[in-house]
Amino acid sequence: MAVEAVEVPDFSDPADFVDEITDEEILEGSSLVPPSGSSYEACCLLICGIPIIDQAKMEKLKTVLNKLFVLTSAPVSTLIPTDETGNTKGYCFVEYATPELASAAANLLDNHRFDKSHTFSAYILSSMGKMEKPSEEWKEPTPHSWIDAGDLWWWLQNPKCIDQFATQTEGRDGITLGVYWNSKGEEPCIVSNEGSRVNWSEFIFKWSPYGTYLATYHRPGVVLWGGEKFEKIQKMQHEGVTYLEFSPRETYLITFAYDGYGNQFDNTVRVFDVFTGELKKTFQPSGTGATSTISEWPFLKWSHDEKYFAFCRVKGDTINVYNTETFVVESQIELPGLVSFEWNPTKNTIGYYCEERNESNAPAEIGVIEYPSKHKVRAQRIFSVSSASLYWQKNGDYLAANTERYSSRKIKDGEIKHTNTSSHLEVFDCTTKDVSVQTFQLPEQFISFGFEPKGNKFAVLVGSGNKTTPLIYLIDSQKPVPVLISKLESGIQLSHVKWAPQGGWLVMYSENSTAGQAMFIDATVAEPTRSRIIEHPSMNYGEWDPTGRFFITASAGHQRFETGYRIYTFQGREVYKKVTEGLTRFKWRPRPPLPVGDTKIREIKKNLKALSRKFEEEDRKDQDKASKELIDKRRSLMAEFGNFRADAVKRWNDESAARAALRRTIFYNPFISNLILIFSATDAVNAGPDLVDDETTIPLTTTVKQLKDDLGDD
Repeated sequence: MAVEAVEVPDFSDPADFVDEITDEEILEGSSLVPPSGSSYEACCLLICGIPIIDQAKMEKLKTVLNKLFVLTSAPVSTLIPTDETGNTKGYCFVEYATPELASAAANLLDNHRFDKSHTFSAYILSSMGKMEKPSEEWKEPTPHSWIDAGDLWWWLQNPKCIDQFATQTEGRDGITLGVYWNSKGEEPCIVSNEGSRVNWSEFIFKWSPYGTYLATYHRPGVVLWGGEKFEKIQKMQHEGVTYLEFSPRETYLITFAYDGYGNQFDNTVRVFDVFTGELKKTFQPSGTGATSTISEWPFLKWSHDEKYFAFCRVKGDTINVYNTETFVVESQIELPGLVSFEWNPTKNTIGYYCEERNESNAPAEIGVIEYPSKHKVRAQRIFSVSSASLYWQKNGDYLAANTERYSSRKIKDGEIKHTNTSSHLEVFDCTTKDVSVQTFQLPEQFISFGFEPKGNKFAVLVGSGNKTTPLIYLIDSQKPVPVLISKLESGIQLSHVKWAPQGGWLVMYSENSTAGQAMFIDATVAEPTRSRIIEHPSMNYGEWDPTGRFFITASAGHQRFETGYRIYTFQGREVYKKVTEGLTRFKWRPRPPLPVGDTKIREIKKNLKALSRKFEEEDRKDQDKASKELIDKRRSLMAEFGNFRADAVKRWNDESAARAALRRTIFYNPFISNLILIFSATDAVNAGPDLVDDETTIPLTTTVKQLKDDLGDD
């Protein structure tokens, strides 16, 4: 039996139909809002660089792409455009539920290497809409010529191994940046004519980790200088740059600029190649909802070999690890409650801290993870922890964590308050395969911490207010807790701990305090002792030179106090003091690491007495030379003054007759009317108690009235 086909009604509007109802009338009384193109574009990504294939391989391509697009969250939709023949066009569109998910996906997919021939480029559509049309006069930039700055390590070849430092001052002429030689017992001198310039940097300056480059800040970006004449070597464009950081081996430069300067949300942080100046990667630290501040700097944290770098966003619970070969995310380390992490300075291991999560009854966790295996070597779980700070030793043998613990926790008006807090230290011994942990409570409130760079000692500052106590501990693997080997006399407002680069000596000093106290401590002996304590009022900076021979204290940037710096020996003896008006910054020039073998170290220790005598003899010769130069300089100044005085005496004698003629006048002081001075042609200035004229001697007691009566009107 034949079935009659049902005709489908046509609901299309006629061609001459005019809709008289507006969108506002339709939405009136409803909470719905009309969709906007901008909100959609912020959720949509354009992915360029996908393979160009025919229709037969389309389903396989979609399956592979969907596995990548769900790394952050499942996309709402995916569109792969095709041409007339059904082949893909090399790009696709991916829509996510929120702008935050789209931004996170863009960071992960940008520069992702899909295969040997295809690398993705990810763009948020909202940012593409703000791109300006290229100028019609645009021309392809010409390659930069090679700049030969000479030997970049010339300053390391000084025969006396003298170090350099740079200072920056602000004055009427502008900002002056100068680089100086620091010679013991002598006034620091400019390294060359090119070593001091006005407005060399518009903001501050920074040395690279090995001292090869001097980085200066400018409104368009950063400039790197180097060589004996400080030639311009490289420039990186980043408008309004406010922070910069080098990777550990100076291969990369990381810059940060506020969004207020017109930067898009995906390029607030930029990574440049130092050698070529190429922009390698861009990031937004806080997502699309970022303000003009950065939560933590440096945002990117590097492994010691620069093979990896990583970051974690606030409350992100994830460490995103990138490989510098491809600059794409290599893996993610999931750590619930993650707050902070730090790479080991010598190994590819990561120390981390995860905060306590009371809602799920999860304790705080501090531990060490190996990478790339992601194996947790050791994890210490602790309850009742309000905060923690991580400290790696420079050699990477130990990790310390200061934990602040509480006995009670209250929530009032939405704020969490902890009471009866105490400070503890967790010391991880990473010298063995099975990492052990030593835990102990500090006697007073924690202030500052510092590991000896090479050794098994560490120093802690505890106390509060004006009274702070230095404590020095020794790590002994055979003991359950570190051994207290020295408790020194309390200081005033001490706030920082700085060990010498090679260890053995340390300084504890107060920063941003009126006391300005610094305590020099000898830790080379079994029981560390204080060698000297000095005062530098209003000091706000202290640092060892790269060799550990000198320590600098500086008062910089003050408006009310005297600015300047002072240089001390490692024992605390002042060798130089400089008052510099408008001083804003002081930085030693770093040195690259110089690995010395154990055999060489034993040889130096064996011949230490002979070497010491040799160096002392050289120091005496330098002092004698400096004394001779000082004496010659003084003699030269005296000779110059003698010549000037002789010329003045000759002029005085030549003008004697002219002065005598001018003095043939009577002068008297109206306030002492009974004294009269008469100068004659013979210029009898030294005539004794009476002033002598050619014919008349007039006593000093002669009054003005008597003289007028005797001489008349003349």
